Amino acid sequence: MKRVLGFSLALSVALISLGAADFVPSNPKEMAPLKNKNSAGHQALKTFRRGANLGNHLEGPKGQNWGQRYGAADFAHIKAEGFDHVRLPIRWNDYSGPAPDFKLSDEIYARADFLVTNALQHRLSAIVNIHHFDEFTTDPAANTDKFLALWKQIARHYAKFPNTIAFELLNEPKDGATTAVMNPIYARAIQVIRETSPRRTIFIGPGKWNSVDELKNLVLPADDDNLIVTVHCYEPFLFTHQGASWAGNQTKTKGIVFPGPPPAPMTPDPAAVKSASWLSNWFRNYNTKPMAENPVSAKPIEEKLKRAHDWAEYYGRPMHVGEFGCYVGADAESRRRFHAEFRRILDEYDLAWALWDWKAGFRYWDEKNNAPAPGMREALFGKK
Repeated sequence: MKRVLGFSLALSVALISLGAADFVPSNPKEMAPLKNKNSAGHQALKTFRRGANLGNHLEGPKGQNWGQRYGAADFAHIKAEGFDHVRLPIRWNDYSGPAPDFKLSDEIYARADFLVTNALQHRLSAIVNIHHFDEFTTDPAANTDKFLALWKQIARHYAKFPNTIAFELLNEPKDGATTAVMNPIYARAIQVIRETSPRRTIFIGPGKWNSVDELKNLVLPADDDNLIVTVHCYEPFLFTHQGASWAGNQTKTKGIVFPGPPPAPMTPDPAAVKSASWLSNWFRNYNTKPMAENPVSAKPIEEKLKRAHDWAEYYGRPMHVGEFGCYVGADAESRRRFHAEFRRILDEYDLAWALWDWKAGFRYWDEKNNAPAPGMREALFGKK
């Protein structure tokens, strides 16, 4: 751990010395900086500092069981561990009726309400999002009416709930839902929500799966300051997703340790190399480069999060890292070191966060042992 911390300190000093003053804005001119650093969004972010995603539950397709159920005990544990909010991924679009109303079913309201009310009962804030609306992200123009109708109903349903319940417009826009395409749709959705929820905090993220690199294309309504920008960061991806079957052949190689280089050179899985030509060079760098330049280290994490911080500072918008984490395909000690480094960098740049996830494949909580997964409490909260 000494070598991790030594490099981390040196990298932090180098990056912080650059400072947000060196940030070069490149957003469209319509994206005006917000001068009030004490805005409604900044105030709201105080209740969304340390979160956990309740994954593999309501974001699954209707009728499918993705393996997770959540009860009151989960919320009690989440609160006791030190988290202050939960993020609720929900596939609302699977529970809607036909056009033009796209009426949501009583079933999805009941299932979502169970999570929301348990969060409130345990003094946790909650982010309600639309997750896996793949028809929309594939063809936004053809599905915008449904997207807006969903938010009209969700906003109306939660209109009388406390303002510690926030909305997130869309998880990980991708494919046809580019940042430029989403900007005007986001503006319309905000207007729809404001009709019944004028003081509700709204989270908004850029395209390419909420990429930090896409912040440069984001345009937020200048007249609404109760907005929080959200990004996701799974760097270094081949480490954090090793063994994750849904991520494709490129993540088939297991045994990648954090930080690199490994004690002995690794040979990547042949199927992984076949799937992406750049993987051979990536593993060559992982096997040979010192930690300061290694692709599996604090460096790629810090570069992304510093960029998010500097963008937020320049444009005056509060920032939230809505997803990060490491799949259990990595060894427990590497997971601990990774999460400790990630938390350190988040704190370095004063970034709020929500871990993916609570007790599924990227778990913080080991449900079988009714305790945190090995090293996770120490890594994220500095206690055993």
